[in-house]
This record gives sequence, structure tokens and C-alpha cells, in this order.
Amino acid sequence: MKRVVLLLLSPALVLASAAPVHCINIAGSLYSSLSNAVEVSRTNAELVSKRNADFVISTFDKPIVDSFSTAWRRVGNGTLSEESVVLILRMANGGYSARDLGQTHEHKKFTFRWHPATIAIVHTHPNSSSPKPQEEDLAVADKYRVPIFTITSRGMYVYDPTNRKITKVMENLDWLEISKWKGIIAKHQ
Repeated sequence: MKRVVLLLLSPALVLASAAPVHCINIAGSLYSSLSNAVEVSRTNAELVSKRNADFVISTFDKPIVDSFSTAWRRVGNGTLSEESVVLILRMANGGYSARDLGQTHEHKKFTFRWHPATIAIVHTHPNSSSPKPQEEDLAVADKYRVPIFTITSRGMYVYDPTNRKITKVMENLDWLEISKWKGIIAKHQ
């Protein structure tokens, strides 16, 4: 039986040893490409998990919450018909930061340039509007696959495109106080 196996394997071994070296390179390139694809898929999965509402809430610290307050004051504590936006960004060092985009003086909307490090959008809604994210808000969140938060006098709400649900995060103006975030942040970690 050993001789039969050796006889059958001999031509295969001769062919393999006579094969040009570039076949190994192709296999090496294929292996490298597959390894890169696996790494990209892991990175994308990590990005998706870092773009859901629970994760984003776990990144909120005093400077981020302070930026919500600045945005809120800028629109007259919800009395103006304008909106203000804060982007939550993942920084190169792995930390998280708020980027206050100011005010464009547009009526019940806000136009801004997309930043690729954005993991969430937080924006004000006027007191005269629904406190929940609206259809236009949901469309932006779905397009960029990031949660979109509304901050209002009637609470903070979030639409999470990963589960397509709107949830109330905090009551009334509690989102302005860092002390009120301690339990919320711990719950979402």
C-alpha cells in the first residue's frame, strides 16, 4: 500500500518542484489579500459597534456635556427656530471629543460638512418642535450609520440606526448636568 501511495504522489511532487516560484507568490498574495480582508472586516465590525447609541453615550464626559450646554445656549435655550449641532468624534489617539459646529441661522435645520471621524450627531430642536428625531434626522443617521441625538427642553432623545429605534435618554434638561450622566454612562458601558 505504501508503494502505491508513493507511486501516486511521486508525479505530484515532481510537478510541484518544477512549478514556477510565482505560484507561491500568487498564493502568498492571495493569503495577504485574505488577511487584509479579514482585518478590514474586523475593523468595520469594531467601527459599527463603536457607532451604536449605547457605546456613544459611554463616551460622554464633562467636556462633551459642556458642548451640549453651549449649543443649547446658542439657540436661546430652545426659544429660537434655529438648530445647533455638535459632532462626537473619535480622535486619532483613541479618545473622544465634541466638535461644536456653531450656528448657520437656518430655520429648523442645520447644514454642515461631514467629518469622517464622526461617531454621532447631537443637535438641538426648538421648543416649538417635536423633541424626538424627525424624518430628516433619521435619514441622515441611516445614511452615515451613526446615532443622532436631539437635545430639547423636554429631554434628550436618540435614534440608533443599528436597531432603528428612537429612545428617550434623559428627562427634561437633565442632559445639561454632568452629575445626572454618571448612572446613565455606567448603564451603557
